Amino acid sequence: MHENGHPIGEMLTQAIQALERAAEAPADAVFQGDGVAADGQVRVVAGPDGRLRELHLNPRVMRMASEDLAREILGAVNAALDDLRAHVPGLEGVDPQLLARTMGGAHAGVMGRLEEFADGVELVVRRLEER
Repeated sequence: MHENGHPIGEMLTQAIQALERAAEAPADAVFQGDGVAADGQVRVVAGPDGRLRELHLNPRVMRMASEDLAREILGAVNAALDDLRAHVPGLEGVDPQLLARTMGGAHAGVMGRLEEFADGVELVVRRLEER
């Protein structure tokens, strides 16, 4: 069981399925997310790596109070990231941080088991050599 109560095997299966869906996307597909705020005066484009590619501000928004402008930009950024997640195959419903923690835990577990196995093989080889 993982820390959130989900079986690790089930979570890994979901991760593999998400990666397979992402791999099925056309090679020329361009994934990006678009977000707008302030009645279209703030526009953001997020790239497939989750980084912002573009930020467009209509000159009129520069008259806004800095707190209001910051709120509008934040809203546009979050909308762009939501849009990106909705358009990238396999990412819908996947929490990247949870996936990373799960994969990291699985990796550590597998590596530990492999070390135990290697130690066991080494012990058997030593015993056979002693005969």
